[in-house]
Amino acid sequence: MTATLGLFGSPISTYYNKVKIALLEFGLPFEEIELAPGAGQWPGTGSPSGKIPFLRHGDQGIYESQAIIEYLEDIRNATTPSLFPADPVDRARCRELILYLELYLDTPMRPVYQSVFWGKDLAADSLQHAIEAVEAGLALLMRRASLDPWLCGTQFTHADCAAWVHLTTIQWALALAGHKGFVQERAAALTDYLERLAERPSIARVEADRREASRRIKAERAAAQGR
Repeated sequence: MTATLGLFGSPISTYYNKVKIALLEFGLPFEEIELAPGAGQWPGTGSPSGKIPFLRHGDQGIYESQAIIEYLEDIRNATTPSLFPADPVDRARCRELILYLELYLDTPMRPVYQSVFWGKDLAADSLQHAIEAVEAGLALLMRRASLDPWLCGTQFTHADCAAWVHLTTIQWALALAGHKGFVQERAAALTDYLERLAERPSIARVEADRREASRRIKAERAAAQGR
């Protein structure tokens, strides 16, 4: 690999950070280009959907976070371990767990994120519907999670990258919505697991960058509103 990798998106984006953790775990050099959703112009500086993140590798674009993850697996150094398990069944389970996190936990929380993070109106029953969906999603995740010590078992995988970004964002959003501790109450085993994840250097770096970006964006919004 000779061309520079460029990661486009925002350090506060869950899907951006899922990819960023993988880049750091693989030791792949990359440049971060901050870009809000819909701000770029495809195909040069945007994605076909207008979503973030996306990756530029030389003059090629790779779009959608899971496709980017698979691409990084293909271009990683041969001496760098994969973040997918070697056994085909275990590898399929890793992908399955990622889908649980993204379809059954992240997706129902999207209206809540728009409300608590960006101040948009939330329909009357949306919070309750999200809470019920997250409770069901957590139960589903825990049926298939190992947590011994990682989500798939003994190996840190892409499922752990996804788990960190989604579970911590859900925790944060629900706390802002008045439901602090909801995740730990419904899935107590995740408490120690998330603490283990927080100690991993790649995740510690991503979390520090996310917090700094959040403070900066909050300050910029306050200044724009004259506060």
